[in-house]
Amino acid sequence: MDTDLVPMTGGGSLISREARNTVRAINRLKSRAMVRIAEVDASTDVTLAKVDNLTMATGSAMQQVVRIARVQRELEQLAPEASGRLNFLADDHLLASIIHESV
Repeated sequence: MDTDLVPMTGGGSLISREARNTVRAINRLKSRAMVRIAEVDASTDVTLAKVDNLTMATGSAMQQVVRIARVQRELEQLAPEASGRLNFLADDHLLASIIHESV
């Protein structure tokens, strides 16, 4: 942005009140615009941080689900009759991961 406007006084003559008020009004507008831009920048930074955190949490939950699925498959081979219970535990883990991620 430009620097503050400074009214020209053409050879030392006094500037009008209207000209001074105009310069002040323009400078206030520029200041308000800079504050609004800073607010938008800060809001964008917060949004990006939230997306990054959600991405990390989702990736972690996905890894855990895959890990549990592998263990479930191995245990079902050892004890096929426990398949229903293992499914229940795996589903419970999945739901807990989703709830934990959304908090």
